[in-house]
Amino acid sequence: MRSILAALILLYSSSLLAQVAAVNVFVPPPGKAQLTAQYFLEAKGIHEALGAQVALSNDLKGHFRYAMLFENWEAYGEFSQSLGSSEAWQAFQAKRIRNPAAVQTDNLLLNQVAAPSANVGGPGSVTQITVWELTAGGTMGEMIEGGLGAKPIHERAGANVSIYAGGGNRMYYLQQFENMAAWGRFRDTPNPEFNAYMQSLRASGNAVPFAVIVNQVTQIAF
Repeated sequence: MRSILAALILLYSSSLLAQVAAVNVFVPPPGKAQLTAQYFLEAKGIHEALGAQVALSNDLKGHFRYAMLFENWEAYGEFSQSLGSSEAWQAFQAKRIRNPAAVQTDNLLLNQVAAPSANVGGPGSVTQITVWELTAGGTMGEMIEGGLGAKPIHERAGANVSIYAGGGNRMYYLQQFENMAAWGRFRDTPNPEFNAYMQSLRASGNAVPFAVIVNQVTQIAF
């Protein structure tokens, strides 16, 4: 996830109510963004026919994210099994190998531990993803507890917050906004309640920010 989103792929998408998210991160070389977008749309049609919810997005650095969302681990397992025998997927993969587009830089499998209070996803929506990484001696439970404590504070300030965990030592804290202007307004507005909360957590030294990604949902049309 060194390139991240880490996003969760996080993630971030038109529907963040699923319990499991599989996120693939791609970076297209110069001149390959259009082909990457085309491949994303083709893959989306195949995966949705097999039962996945698919969200397409790109961040401010030009990294593309392809997120597949599932209601539970069983649904993810059934999808994975059916994908292996899908002739449409095999044909698509062969075409992609013959004419490659973006380079895949990450592959994340995440479990949702807290759902957003409302869903404002869709084209133009923005998700800011803060990736937290455990420090030596910290525990995932303590880190998630810290995220759950921050969630209502940020929701009172106008964000829709969901939390994912994955990779053994990272938590993905997603703040979702209707559009870029709403995200910017949130960033510009001081939040002394959150600052005080963070001060109360610093003594534990349980986790540190690893990365911050600003991800915007698009229709993948360039």
